[in-house]
Amino acid sequence: MFIRDVFLTFSTEVLAIAGNFLTGVVLARSLTPAERGVMVLVMTLPWTVVSFVSLGLPQANIYLIGRNKRDAKKVLGNALVLSVVLGLVSVLVLSAAKDLLFRTVLNDLPSEYWLPLMMLVPILLVDVMALSILCARQRFDLFNLRRMVLPISMLVGFVIGLVVSKGGMGGGVGVYVVITVLMTVLGLALTWREVPLTLGFDRRLTGESLRFGLKSYLHDLVGGLNYRVDVYLLALFLAPDQVAFYAVAASLAEVAWYIPNSVGTVLFPRLSHAPVEENHQITAKVCRNTFVLTGLVVAGLLALSWLFVPWVYGFAYRATIPPLLVLLPGVLSMVIYKVLARSFTSRNLQQIPILAASVALMLNVGLDWLFIQRWGVVGAAMASTVGYTAAGGVLLVFFLRDSRLSWQEVLRPRWDELIGHWRWAKASFQSLVARSRST
Repeated sequence: MFIRDVFLTFSTEVLAIAGNFLTGVVLARSLTPAERGVMVLVMTLPWTVVSFVSLGLPQANIYLIGRNKRDAKKVLGNALVLSVVLGLVSVLVLSAAKDLLFRTVLNDLPSEYWLPLMMLVPILLVDVMALSILCARQRFDLFNLRRMVLPISMLVGFVIGLVVSKGGMGGGVGVYVVITVLMTVLGLALTWREVPLTLGFDRRLTGESLRFGLKSYLHDLVGGLNYRVDVYLLALFLAPDQVAFYAVAASLAEVAWYIPNSVGTVLFPRLSHAPVEENHQITAKVCRNTFVLTGLVVAGLLALSWLFVPWVYGFAYRATIPPLLVLLPGVLSMVIYKVLARSFTSRNLQQIPILAASVALMLNVGLDWLFIQRWGVVGAAMASTVGYTAAGGVLLVFFLRDSRLSWQEVLRPRWDELIGHWRWAKASFQSLVARSRST
């Protein structure tokens, strides 16, 4: 069941890779590098706000339903109410700070895009709450269906808005807003198939959610800033086209994370349901297999990026290659963090991943401030790689001490396991092909 769900989730991630890649090509070919840089801010801002105001409630939903056996209907109803309230409050607070933001990190963002982007904040909060319920119920078929539709819809929308209609920046922003709203509606509809949609505030349940969620919140907040702070500092110090070059490099490097992200999505609910004594062994097995598979993806990116980037994105984007190469070692190190963090979080020990992520964030911000002004986008990549490596190293030390396992058990691949996974995936693919032919 676990391998099947990972395979399904990873297949969805592969489709997302293809969709996001083609979307990036459409944006790069339809917009100037400077406009592409502005689109990076447009597509990053709402999610940054969500990471600040979600308070860890999506993770709390999974924990409460999985380990504490709370009623999914009540958890969902309470979460939806909280998401709307938190979203609206955050919009009001940010509106009060709008002038300061536009003088600093958002100085390249046209002011007319502010209102539609702020409207997306409560909508995105509702979306992540609904999807967390599907994860908690381990309905990865519905969860992945929703995730599968998103990159396809974005790609089709941008082709229509930018290539066919030649809508420019305004058309691109409009497409992003409309598709995001439609995906939230779809997510709610799929969740409704599993759990009835209700709205109901439960004070006791809110207390439980916040007690667990605030730990996850700090973890996700610090982690989210690790992934996004360089974009805002680049926007502060450099021109928008440099933001575009770095964003393309980061998106290509993070292709390697589709494997650990898929594994982690399935692993967390599994660990939340599993007895504590099984937690370490499951996590170690998943980590060593995920690390070697991700390493193969990183090796492929190192080998192919020299020809791939200019040919696909255009000659102007060759400036993407140096930061991409610098980012890849850090991306591989971060795999350790992404897998091991699920073990600690499933046991309500989020303070340990928070510590590891905080060390990484302090290094990332401090080095960004020094390196960006000296080496531009390559400096931002260097800072991220140092931070990612620190996060993985710190969490590995804590996990080894907690589990009493050796580092070889956590990182060294076992070929019999990899061969077994390959055979299972091959058999599943052959079965899928045979079924498609029979129909």
